[in-house]
Amino acid sequence: MINRTLALFLVLISASYSFNYSAFEAYLHKATADWKPAGVALAIVEDGKITYITAFGWKSSTTQKPLTEDTVFPIASLSKSFSALLMLKMEEDGKLETNDPVIKYLPNFQLASDKATKDMTVAKLFQHRSGLRGFAYDTLVETGWSEQEIFAVLNQIYPTHPFDEHFDYQNIFPGLFGWIAEKITGEPLNTLFKREIFDPLEMNSASLGEFGVTPSDGWFKRTWARIKSMFNNQSYQHYTNDKGYAEVIKNGNPAIYRFPTSRGINANIKDMAKWLQFWINDGVTSTGKRIVSPDQLSKMLQKLSHVGSPQGGRLFPKDRVTDIYYGMGWYLHDYATLDRVISHMGGMTGTRSIIIYVPGKKIGIVLLSNLGGMRVNLMPEAIRSKFLDLVAGIDDNRDWSAELKADLYGSFEKMKEARAAYRIKNPVPARPLQDYLGIYENKLYGQINIVLEESSLILKYRDLRVKLTHWNGDNFSFKANEFTRSYSATDYADITFGGDPKQPDLCVISVLYEGANPQFKRKKR
Repeated sequence: MINRTLALFLVLISASYSFNYSAFEAYLHKATADWKPAGVALAIVEDGKITYITAFGWKSSTTQKPLTEDTVFPIASLSKSFSALLMLKMEEDGKLETNDPVIKYLPNFQLASDKATKDMTVAKLFQHRSGLRGFAYDTLVETGWSEQEIFAVLNQIYPTHPFDEHFDYQNIFPGLFGWIAEKITGEPLNTLFKREIFDPLEMNSASLGEFGVTPSDGWFKRTWARIKSMFNNQSYQHYTNDKGYAEVIKNGNPAIYRFPTSRGINANIKDMAKWLQFWINDGVTSTGKRIVSPDQLSKMLQKLSHVGSPQGGRLFPKDRVTDIYYGMGWYLHDYATLDRVISHMGGMTGTRSIIIYVPGKKIGIVLLSNLGGMRVNLMPEAIRSKFLDLVAGIDDNRDWSAELKADLYGSFEKMKEARAAYRIKNPVPARPLQDYLGIYENKLYGQINIVLEESSLILKYRDLRVKLTHWNGDNFSFKANEFTRSYSATDYADITFGGDPKQPDLCVISVLYEGANPQFKRKKR
């Protein structure tokens, strides 16, 4: 009698969980209409099988050519888990020790902290406990610095926390693993990833780098790849223009591919579904192969870095998630009644992505879209929360998309109001425009040149040319995306001259967030 009752109970429990695909699909299209990306691709894997896959919209809002399941997207920071897996594969093959210090392989590696320089290991490149402010060096990436130039100034940003004690997300350090991998093997990254990761998973569309190549692939291969790209089934990167619509980024956003082991992988939704299958199947590919041993794979899913409770509620909803950790390439957290969820998001100007799976339910989703970054498209987070609500059996019809959009755009309005509050009526420049001209220098960022062209101030920085519009007193504004690709055309930034009356030769640019001193000092009029 007891056995029959137990058997009936187990059957009822099993039958009680059934993912509502129709409700999820309806919400996917609702959220897409809210955020208006040019195109979206999404797959669901359940019990080790691809149970749902879709692609809709356009590859390009300009040509309006339809996006398909074979269309290749940049996957941004979802790349980090691939790179961490390659690192562990190389360790298992005896090619490196993940606890080796980075300076063993990159002797010129130098941070501002000698302790951090000495104690940073290959594995810790993926664990986000460098002690630096979050997203350090990203402005350098987004304003066109090369990998080598950035590597040379790693020691010029000072830590805000002791090394190894505090989580702050970074993009540069996982990217340095690519340098180490190429140095150890003598092979280009695309060769390594194809043989060790992509081929075993049968991810035939996957590659690294802009046009599917990296600098180490050689001149001929890079040139041929650029030519082929004109005919490839690839998604174009979009940003939000000043009218609020998705617009193709002219010449794309090459910053996505700087340090490609951090965020430079490309793949279509079919292949990303295979990647999701691999994780839901505990590291076994769809053809029954293992890339690394279960022990090695489990290292990526250990609670290595404590992120804490959600801050702000945009990336993780505060009333569903209570505590977050980071492994290597994955966030580990709870969600309502689900005690273990594994996820990661990706986003740069031009692209957004997210991947989530629930080991206890053996179900997950992966989403790719061609509108980014985080300041213009939180659709992936809205879809993530609706998906997890359905998995957890929460039926409160909560509209995550509407909430996130209201929160994001509400914050923009508050910033505009705060900015307008200190603006005087009918403002004019505090000084003649000629008084602002000259070359200004910053120890980290280098030189900017303020010139006068056709009665307007122009900020020149490296290859960038940014028109300045007077806003208030010594404050001039500009479109943020003309200076750094971290932003869209709807974002405005400021440069303020002579903030200190005693030092009129100083200026500060508002979108420099590395944690370094943002002041530029005029060295030549």
